[in-house]
Amino acid sequence: MKTEIELQSIEYFSEDNYRFGSKYLFSKEIIGDKINIEIPNGKFVGSIQIKISKTIPFYKNYFGIHTIYFGINEKRIKEKFSNGKCSSEYSFSIKLAKSSKYHNFCDDLDVENRKYKLKFLTNDKTEFNTTRTLALMYAGVSIGLTKSFQHYPYAPFLLLTSYFGFFLNDVDISSEIQQESL
Repeated sequence: MKTEIELQSIEYFSEDNYRFGSKYLFSKEIIGDKINIEIPNGKFVGSIQIKISKTIPFYKNYFGIHTIYFGINEKRIKEKFSNGKCSSEYSFSIKLAKSSKYHNFCDDLDVENRKYKLKFLTNDKTEFNTTRTLALMYAGVSIGLTKSFQHYPYAPFLLLTSYFGFFLNDVDISSEIQQESL
């Protein structure tokens, strides 16, 4: 699992005409099932993202993504959420050839007055992604039929299926957000 955190203080965000440029950046591969991250005191906007990507060469690929946005939307534009709780959204990413994505949209991250515990959970449910699988097979065969690969027409197909896996699957990742007052 890989986690990426991009946060920026609200003061900086509003001074710079609502342009997002992360001041607090954290990216790390998670080994195990827990990670503690100390975020400095203050109010922040930004996102926390978890990605799962696991490939068994020549067989299967598992991929999942879940993002929690604090005070901003997907386009990194400041937004005020009237609901006290975070709202969830499920969508497909066109960039990832119809891979499922999960989002939570929450109010600003207030580290001064609250303590947060985020829990990301995966279940055993994986969904076969036919769009990505067929697109990858098509790309491998198409590249293999070009003149540059006339002596080894199966090389691009084998290279792509070993790197990405032959069967591409989406993994469901859910999240729980617990806020405690200090």
